[in-house]
Amino acid sequence: MIALLAFILGIWLWDHYFGQPAGYAPGTEQVALVKIDRDLRLADAMAEDPVWLKRLVGVNDPESARSIAVATLQNLAKESPVSMIGMEAFAIIKAENEGLPVRETIARVLQGQIVSDFSATSRSLANHQGTWWHARLIEAWEKTMRPETHWRETFGNDSRTLRSRAIIVRSATWLLGIAGLLFIPRTLIRLKSALHARPRGYGGAWPLSLGLTIFLVATLAWIGFTLALEVGISTLPHLHPLVAIFLDSSARLLPALIALGLIFRRPSHALRVLGLNRPFEIRTILGVFSLLMLIDQLLRWTLLGDASADPGAGLSPGEAGLWGLAFAVTSACLLAPLSEELLYRGILFRSCWNRLGVIPAALISSAVFAVLHFYDGYGLASVATFGFTAAILYAATGSLGATVSLHLLYNSSIKIPEWIIYHAPLD
Repeated sequence: MIALLAFILGIWLWDHYFGQPAGYAPGTEQVALVKIDRDLRLADAMAEDPVWLKRLVGVNDPESARSIAVATLQNLAKESPVSMIGMEAFAIIKAENEGLPVRETIARVLQGQIVSDFSATSRSLANHQGTWWHARLIEAWEKTMRPETHWRETFGNDSRTLRSRAIIVRSATWLLGIAGLLFIPRTLIRLKSALHARPRGYGGAWPLSLGLTIFLVATLAWIGFTLALEVGISTLPHLHPLVAIFLDSSARLLPALIALGLIFRRPSHALRVLGLNRPFEIRTILGVFSLLMLIDQLLRWTLLGDASADPGAGLSPGEAGLWGLAFAVTSACLLAPLSEELLYRGILFRSCWNRLGVIPAALISSAVFAVLHFYDGYGLASVATFGFTAAILYAATGSLGATVSLHLLYNSSIKIPEWIIYHAPLD
């Protein structure tokens, strides 16, 4: 049974990683343009700021930001056709980056076709709706045409607003990480105790074969349900956001509920055996969070290039607006930590730990955790590091609530600043 289930999962993973590329998901260009616009605005707004502040916020200098934007749109065009709006953005950014005439570059790239109108574009900028490249286009037009709308003040205020938000939310994340530095010595001692921990009770008696079977069944059920949802949602593109949140929540919770239903007779048994009812030390969680931030910076410097393999850099068009924030918080910040910790640490790691020991079990469960997240090289390394650390934390404390809280904190430190910088309206 284990071999059959693993074979089915392996075929699906092989097809995802090594099969014929199917192109980017619908909406990738849209979200890529949103990210490029905000990144270029931030680069210009912080051009005169000190280098340390730019690094704290994660902002490039204007020249690098334009080069990354051009490379991102070129990568996007290799996999799927780019719309006229995307081509116009590419032409303007390329012209600004290489010192070329904007209008002539647009005419050459678009073969004489016109996308943006002078009056409508200037009004959009004045109403907080334009983009960085629209501002550059209007500036080029203004050399020969008289503007109808005073857009510069609004555009400048929007860029300054974005700069302030980015500094605040990124600083808050860094301050949280710095606070955790105070607890790193205590945290390392606590994590070291995991090396001598021994599984006990009902959870310590699970055969490895039982845990692997339940994990594979739950994971395959999640894959099937998710694929069915994708097909259904693609045929109903105008679902109410509440329906989308409900369907995503169902997909998130399904594998954990299946696993718990197969291995426990009562919910109270799961709470007790997995340690969900045990108190956890907030100082240890903050210390682990700080360690993860330090490791993540090292991974970024060594593995992450100037342009991400994903043009949207992990952003989702479904997270735009207030409904998008509700979706992101519910899905990524609440349900994902709960369901993934139950499945990967509570079932998979615990089962491997019973037979193989802490370190091998942590390595195996973190590798599976990373592979099933489908990221690029940096993303895989980052997710695997988190999974390994969470497994060690679970072994050290015996509290799955501690790993759920760490996961919640970690995801929230990414998703909430991401939404504020890239998805929140500027007006």
